[in-house]
Amino acid sequence: MKKTLGLVALLGILAACGGDNSGGNTAPSAPNTVAGLVTDIGSGVRLAGVTVRVVGSSRTTTTDSRGEFILQNLPAGWVKLDFEKAGYAPGHGIAESTGSAQTVVVALKKEGTEQSYNPTQARTLFQRTEAGPYAVIFQPNSLDTTDTNLRVVVTPLDPTKEDTALPGDLVAGGASPTPLAPVTFAEFSILDSQNRRINLKPNSSAIVELPIPPELRSRYRIGDKIHCYAYNPQTGRWEDFVEGTVERSSVDGTTPVLRASIRHLSWYGGAPAVQDQECVLVEVSNRFGPLADAVVTARPGLRAVTNRLGQAEITVEKGVPINFTATKTYTDTFVDANGKLVPKPGAKVIDIGRVEEADLFLNGRNYSRTPGPCPSSVVQSVRPAATNPFPIRVAPAPEGFFQAAALLQPGGLAFVQLEKGIPNADGDLDNAEPASGAQIIISDNTGGTATMSELAPGSGAYFANNFTVEPGKRYTLNIDADGNGSVDGSGSAFAVGNVAWSNLSNGGSYSASSLTATWNDSASTQPGYNALYQVSFQRNGGSGVSDFAFYVGSERSFEPRAQTNPPTPLAAGTYTVTLNAFSGAFSGGNLAITDNITGVGMQGQIYSIQSVNPITITLTAP
Repeated sequence: MKKTLGLVALLGILAACGGDNSGGNTAPSAPNTVAGLVTDIGSGVRLAGVTVRVVGSSRTTTTDSRGEFILQNLPAGWVKLDFEKAGYAPGHGIAESTGSAQTVVVALKKEGTEQSYNPTQARTLFQRTEAGPYAVIFQPNSLDTTDTNLRVVVTPLDPTKEDTALPGDLVAGGASPTPLAPVTFAEFSILDSQNRRINLKPNSSAIVELPIPPELRSRYRIGDKIHCYAYNPQTGRWEDFVEGTVERSSVDGTTPVLRASIRHLSWYGGAPAVQDQECVLVEVSNRFGPLADAVVTARPGLRAVTNRLGQAEITVEKGVPINFTATKTYTDTFVDANGKLVPKPGAKVIDIGRVEEADLFLNGRNYSRTPGPCPSSVVQSVRPAATNPFPIRVAPAPEGFFQAAALLQPGGLAFVQLEKGIPNADGDLDNAEPASGAQIIISDNTGGTATMSELAPGSGAYFANNFTVEPGKRYTLNIDADGNGSVDGSGSAFAVGNVAWSNLSNGGSYSASSLTATWNDSASTQPGYNALYQVSFQRNGGSGVSDFAFYVGSERSFEPRAQTNPPTPLAAGTYTVTLNAFSGAFSGGNLAITDNITGVGMQGQIYSIQSVNPITITLTAP
């Protein structure tokens, strides 16, 4: 499946300069210049006031009211950038200072909750999310400080939802970089009383536990080994390789987590090196034709630069959906009302396009590709007419901000409620009103697509007619919120199956000490299917810690235990038991949920849920 996300499109070649819109766009662009755009990964809001630092240099700048910046007259070569804004985890980007301006697009993640820590003590600190607890385990006196009043921040990142917030290029190695396949990540920051960053002592380490995202749990099982890396802002590479193991969380005893040793506190995560590589031909274009000198990056994959035909060869992982991003910057020009580039000193146009979850094999589309890594990052010669490059299109971003809520109703229809408004500090929309006139496409994982229709003009409510949502299938939404032809936000989720208890029944009696609750899901045999299950046991009339048990996870069994340390059997009595199955960003159950519809100027949730009618059971004493 394919979904295309446009940010700010290059809409034409300057007619006054005699540009050729029919082929390789050749309008001039400033050399040794890096321009950029910084957004919030959660809300899509452009972030003003972000400090941008050139690593290894005294050069700094700040993003403007549109979240943009520009650095000119840079030395030739790779430029590493650090991004800082209060309330956000540190961000990092990389670009090449070369003969034409290049672009850095960075999405920052709001940091986790600060937790106090005395480094003379052993302690486990964690941030709980819908995927499970992200944890760091410290040994006494392992930090390089004498300050005993520290603050620890753990910022989780699920790459199945927040891929664009990962720093730099996701590659390892030096002269011959190897692409990495993202699994699970977090950023670890420690601040002392003077707000200075603290790190581990030389030769010391800490243990981290990072949940395996629900969508990847069928691929990575307990006992599996996964390569782990820390991001090095000085080199712009993922380095400090160690091997981690998938184990059960030491925090909740249930969640499958990647457990590994960490020697340097920064962005850290699991990402095995891509072994099965192939070389794909891509073509970057706008509505007027191909774009030369565009930079293309892929995940999992590397980066390349397009030739005069707008084409480039790029190394990707074979057999998996790929996320492509293409960027290009033009300086001293702006786009006029007719979509033409017009000279204006100091102005700039940032051309960015994304194609997420591109399936190079779907529906027999024989996109040009060859086994193994590409021999070169740039296509140097003209390809024969029979070649079929994978297209990456760009288009304008919306001027306003949009929020979407999408429900997949298994066995029924798909619904989307789309609103527009002004985002507040939390990313929600103030003075929201229905967004009419949007173009929304829904697609499944087998090639079926449909255009969603607005229920009534001005309602902002959309549904897919003659398109049945099937349990076990994954569905993707492409949302052109302002109807201008670009896809402004996208997201996906599975439609859950029919869920029922396997061994519990209403009015039944069970032993509190030996009960393991189990349930079944009719979609569980579908390839790649994943759902989360939410279970609660609440003793009727009870309010103590021994009267309640709660579970969220992808397993279809749960041993109800009181939230004591260590866990103990629930108290005897009559209990109300609930069971929900959901996929996507469902915000029930007091969970910290990450939005899974993302884009610049857009946020939202797509989900599917089924609730089983509550039952009443009796638990007997051991």
